[in-house]
Amino acid sequence: MKTNPIILVMLGVLLAPGPSHGAFAGEVAIIVNKENPSEGVSFRELVKIFRQEKQFWESGKKVYLLMRETGAPEKAVVLRKLYTMKDDEELKKFWLEKVFRNEIASFPKTLSSDEAIKRFVRQVPNAIGFIDAASVDDRVKALRIDGKLPGEAGYALTDSF
Repeated sequence: MKTNPIILVMLGVLLAPGPSHGAFAGEVAIIVNKENPSEGVSFRELVKIFRQEKQFWESGKKVYLLMRETGAPEKAVVLRKLYTMKDDEELKKFWLEKVFRNEIASFPKTLSSDEAIKRFVRQVPNAIGFIDAASVDDRVKALRIDGKLPGEAGYALTDSF
């Protein structure tokens, strides 16, 4: 029996994996500029970066932290997983206390979309932000967390509880 090459191509398209990073729905990718030498961080180090307890990259450059606006599903995952907080009100209080104690000069920059975060990260070599893992493309670098990228079993920033 001969196999029809058109059917094989169609089957290949149907069975082909999604984006090369293998992201699943509900996963959040941590992204940096492609020139950033970091390939990954531990979950513990990531928490310190996002809480601004670690404010400098290994190169000595200041970390420029980016956040998403209220209501973004990715922000809800970051709030729950990295800040162990339920909502933006808790996060605002957290940042106000840090500013009041002079631990940081100002709140992190907040942007409205994955595209805005990617654009900023591409332009600012020391920036770090988070986006829907399905939005990762070759213009930015997704950091491994404890050695894992979005789509890999055991990845830390998923929508699961």
